[in-house]
Amino acid sequence: MTISAATPLIALEVAVLDTETTGLDVRQDRIVQIGAVRMRGAELVPDAPFDRIVNPGRPIPPVASRVHGLTDADVAQHPPLPAILPELLDWLGDAVVVGHSIHFDLAVLRHEARRHDLTWREPRVLDVAFLAAGLDRGLVDTSLDGLALGLGIAVEGRHTAWGDAQATARIYAALLPRLQEAGIRTLGEAETLSRRATDLIARQERAGWFDRMAGGGRPDYALAAMRAGGQRATDSFLYRTRLGDVMSSPVIAIAETATVHEAAQLMHARGIGSVFVETAEGHGIVTERDMLRAMSQMGAEGGAMAAPIARFMSRPVLSAPADTFLYRALGLMARRNLRYLGVTEGGRLCGIFTLRTLLRERALATLAVGDEIAAATGAADLARVQAALPGLAAGLLADGLEARAVAAIIAAENRAMTARAAELAEAELGSPPADYALLVLGSGGRGESLLAPDQDNALVIADGYTGDLDAAEDWFTRLATRVNAMLDQAGIPLCKGGVMARNRPWRRRLSEWRAQLAEWARRPEPAAMLNLDIFYDFTPAHAPTAGGAALAEGLRVAATETARGAPALLRAMGEIAGGHTAPLGLFGRIRRDEAGRVDLKSGALLPITAGARVIALRHGVTALATPERLRQAAAQAGRGETDAALLADVHGFLLRLLLAQQIADLEAGITPGNRVELARLSRQDQDHLKDALGRIETMREMLRDLLQGV
Repeated sequence: MTISAATPLIALEVAVLDTETTGLDVRQDRIVQIGAVRMRGAELVPDAPFDRIVNPGRPIPPVASRVHGLTDADVAQHPPLPAILPELLDWLGDAVVVGHSIHFDLAVLRHEARRHDLTWREPRVLDVAFLAAGLDRGLVDTSLDGLALGLGIAVEGRHTAWGDAQATARIYAALLPRLQEAGIRTLGEAETLSRRATDLIARQERAGWFDRMAGGGRPDYALAAMRAGGQRATDSFLYRTRLGDVMSSPVIAIAETATVHEAAQLMHARGIGSVFVETAEGHGIVTERDMLRAMSQMGAEGGAMAAPIARFMSRPVLSAPADTFLYRALGLMARRNLRYLGVTEGGRLCGIFTLRTLLRERALATLAVGDEIAAATGAADLARVQAALPGLAAGLLADGLEARAVAAIIAAENRAMTARAAELAEAELGSPPADYALLVLGSGGRGESLLAPDQDNALVIADGYTGDLDAAEDWFTRLATRVNAMLDQAGIPLCKGGVMARNRPWRRRLSEWRAQLAEWARRPEPAAMLNLDIFYDFTPAHAPTAGGAALAEGLRVAATETARGAPALLRAMGEIAGGHTAPLGLFGRIRRDEAGRVDLKSGALLPITAGARVIALRHGVTALATPERLRQAAAQAGRGETDAALLADVHGFLLRLLLAQQIADLEAGITPGNRVELARLSRQDQDHLKDALGRIETMREMLRDLLQGV
């Protein structure tokens, strides 16, 4: 699993590390013992732990021996650090290193590596003292013993590397649920929380525990702690992948004396669209288009198949080295109007890259996420999928995919995770006692999800079910509770407004839903309108039977018919949608908060999505996606499509800005939201944003026209 700032703590691979030393001077003292254990989330991984005694090559001071119990005689027969450090680095791999005062341990290891001219790789780290101090700003005692006492954890083998590593692991496991309760779910968010421990950081920096440019130029933790945020780090497929990673290899070639027929047979047998031709002067290439050209010129029956392939090849083969980044290779191909590119290594042809290869690789990158969902056995597996979505979104945006399409992919994956959670819950509870469908509501139902998810879901259950849906032991109550909890653990937080199937108002039989729709239509009170907006965008995520799918469809028909025949309801929904005003001040300036950000949801996206929903319901349009709602409603109302197309473009532009900001925030360890930092936008995007916000008035006008007719 690739670790990034978006990796959920529940699925994070960590190595809990501790060392014992000859003293407290990180520059001069030496290591005498290293202890480490592996964890995945809060669980210990039953791999072989790392427990080594190290010969420091110098006498151990008695004061140090009194602390950790190791004497010169104890270490005399053990290997020195140069023999152990490479083994430790291999054991650590890419895991995040967790410890107590871990920057001391790393500083000693770093100086030891430099002293012996050994390779050192600065890891990503979490310090349990920093985390505890971040959670409780008034915490005074952040010592290992103090944290263990406060968390009710027994410490055994104190002041041995192995014992302290185990104690630290238990402290880390105990902190994880507290972090989740505080809304700290990802590695990046935990790192940001740790930066609150400013007093600890300052003391450790004065002690020389931080290397300002450790790890080959990577800024150290202390420098990061001094920054309020971070720079965007786009995880783009094109900018991180080289030709050698995606080329087709080995080279498939045919002699220049071969015929067109022989070349066609070879291409068919290998399932390829081109083949290299070996000549005395180097390689040429023949593609499927060249074959068609041969048939056109000579006819399939008129000698083309017997003609020498060299007659139709292109030469020389344009190529690039295997270590060329894809974005540079694609630039070359665009300039030369190529569909293929030879790949060389050491000056010799070693493979071929085609646009077809690129499409396949990008598709496989997306399919891998789906495979992980299908194979998920619990919340931790789903959390790994959730962690992959920001990188997938960043790559797709960088590859030129529209933001609306990226949002649709995110929504599809979130629905798939919801469905998988339901399947896992069913496996625990047994077969469902009645047909049902688990619905995803809100932006997830519209297919317009971004990277700041929460849960909006509901259950519709067959009317024949006679169980007590109010009871905690009811099958559907237990199912909903388990699904909501699993998704929360996986990084899709519980809905703050309570719009979740575990709450009885969102767990109903079909007839109960119809009665609720009638009540909403009869009494469209403002307090219910927000929930109603979320509900009307529902789509089924999991319907294990045909009967369950029919329930969801029946509810859709009832909801649409009820709204269309309820003028008071439409009027109330329209007034709320039109009540959102764009964040523009005097002279058309964009209003920003103290942090220099502008809320693009309440004043921009909501008027469009809510307005499109109302207009669509008024005209009986069942589409859920905002652009399609706008288009169909415009056609139903006899309006020109210009306004609908304009608002759809604004909608897509706003999604792009929000996605880009959320990706940047996740990488910086900031919880993603709906506010975009204006300073990070290009001048062109700022100008476009002003224009887009001004266009929100078009939706208000459309709503006014609608309200006059109901």
